Amino acid sequence: MLAEVQGDGLRAVRDRALLAIGMAAALRRSELVALELGHVGLVPKGLEILVARSKTDQDREGATIAIPEGTRIRPKALLLEWMAAAGHTSGPLFRRLTRSDQLTNDPMSDKAVARLVKRYAAAAGYDPTEFSGHSLRSGFLTEGAGQGATIFKLQEVSRHKTVQILSEYVRDADRFNNHAGERFL
Repeated sequence: MLAEVQGDGLRAVRDRALLAIGMAAALRRSELVALELGHVGLVPKGLEILVARSKTDQDREGATIAIPEGTRIRPKALLLEWMAAAGHTSGPLFRRLTRSDQLTNDPMSDKAVARLVKRYAAAAGYDPTEFSGHSLRSGFLTEGAGQGATIFKLQEVSRHKTVQILSEYVRDADRFNNHAGERFL
């Protein structure tokens, strides 16, 4: 989907960063649009993102998510490119743009994130009805499980309170690996 974000304009730079950070941090769309510039920590190995509010964080304790530098998706590089292009020094990280690509002070809406994911999924040749804002989060978890990440390391990023919910993603990614009938079917 990142490859389908064409151009170097403000919207393209923002959209690439948003897709990369949304997936790399397994964020809900509401968490993604609630990020503020002050929630981003630059560290030598990547980024630390503070999720100050979350659906499952009723006490508003917040959680910090580590995002490695990356070599394929490159979330840190894409976010730094967005921050430099936008030039804002405080407030919402991912801001709404006008139709003429002028930066506003308003955060993007969670619905705009869902539309953005669908648009780039369609551009990449996928059925957009099978994608939503949640696809960034579920994509991280499914791919992480498929690449052999433990359920505990996945939970560290996703912040699921229990492994029961998280295990659904792992089962989806792992259905054919070490299948019970693999040796006799």
